[in-house]
Amino acid sequence: MKVRRLHLYTASLYIMLAAYMTAPAISYKIGLPRIDNFLTVGFILFSLIAAVTERRRYPARAARPMLLVGLMAAWASLHLIITTLSATRFADLMFFLVLPSLMYIMYLVIRYHSDSLGFIRRFLTVFVLFVALPPFVELLTGIQLTTASGEELAIESGAVKGLFFNPNNLATTAVCLAPAVLFFFNISVEKAKDSLHGWILFALLGAAIFLSVSRTAIGCYLVLLAAYLMYRKNGPATVITVSAAAFLLSMLPQQALQEFLLSLNNNEFLERFSSRLYLFLYDFGSDNSVSYRQEIYNYFADNPPLLLTGYGPKNFIGYFGGHLSYDLAFENPHSFLIELYLSFGIVSLFAFAAYVYTYCNTIVLRKRLDNRAKWVSVLAMVIFIIAGFIPSSILRLPFIWLPCFMILLYSVLRPSEKIRPAPFHAATRQIS
Repeated sequence: MKVRRLHLYTASLYIMLAAYMTAPAISYKIGLPRIDNFLTVGFILFSLIAAVTERRRYPARAARPMLLVGLMAAWASLHLIITTLSATRFADLMFFLVLPSLMYIMYLVIRYHSDSLGFIRRFLTVFVLFVALPPFVELLTGIQLTTASGEELAIESGAVKGLFFNPNNLATTAVCLAPAVLFFFNISVEKAKDSLHGWILFALLGAAIFLSVSRTAIGCYLVLLAAYLMYRKNGPATVITVSAAAFLLSMLPQQALQEFLLSLNNNEFLERFSSRLYLFLYDFGSDNSVSYRQEIYNYFADNPPLLLTGYGPKNFIGYFGGHLSYDLAFENPHSFLIELYLSFGIVSLFAFAAYVYTYCNTIVLRKRLDNRAKWVSVLAMVIFIIAGFIPSSILRLPFIWLPCFMILLYSVLRPSEKIRPAPFHAATRQIS
């Protein structure tokens, strides 16, 4: 591949990442139209041109998942013909159809870049900074970076969301990035500073996740960290530490802890955290966000429709109308799996399931992957699926697919040497 063409592909990925990250803030602060909308359409066309010009044979292990993601999106594209789409729903559909384009261009860069690991680390660093730094800017300055759909999501109410429209989107993106950071910054490490670099990025993502106050994301992050440490020959120390922390928490007087959490409600920035933690620990049944999601899931489980092409993106009033206590599920069912099926039907859902199976099967059977690298890779997919239940919808978050795309493509395309995680103590040695 000509170097000039590779640079073009690399630049296009950075441009799309920057567009997806900054477009909501630019639109809110300056009043310009969303630049990511038309760039998405342009990027899809760009990837199609690249596919025509890059007439090369594709490794089967990379081709199969790309074809499945392509099938998932191609079937969804039928709604460009069979459904009357508003401007908003057209944009939602384009954000879904861009997935095979993102995967294909990422494939070209990883396959032909002379330093694909270096590229991925740089790309992840930029990605993490876009996700993790703006929440701190928002918190320290009190300046809201994006519009808030309600008073409860305003910075004045203690809702920290950075460049996203709500804290759940921030949490979803950060927790999906976390496994990829552990994977790519702890394999083939020649310098201890690379490992330290990765742990700093991982800590920044953790801080952003805690600021979002998403209980599911916080749980996934802590499980990921504990599992990784136990698999890095730190098992006994990790088990003892977690057990000791659990024991100490159980020894705390419950009445005093409840009163402490309730007392934090007087602070506007801590109220959101304290109230959500209180509901989770002591009054789970009164948590409206949980009860409403449960209502959606129960109705879907009791009344599963048989859909070939689906209702189209965010057009579920015909299915949920008159059956739920609130109308939010008419557009956002708070589950990617339900949304995928209701939007685009059984073919797209099966294609996604086949992609997940192919991803896990490829990773597990890949002899060049160390067992610990396999563990992180599979956990990345598990977290991605769980994260699909955190926000109201992930159709507008195509970039959260990138971490698993990069892990899979790098695992099957890199040179023949075995992929082994670096020792956890590498960063410690560098400091000392």
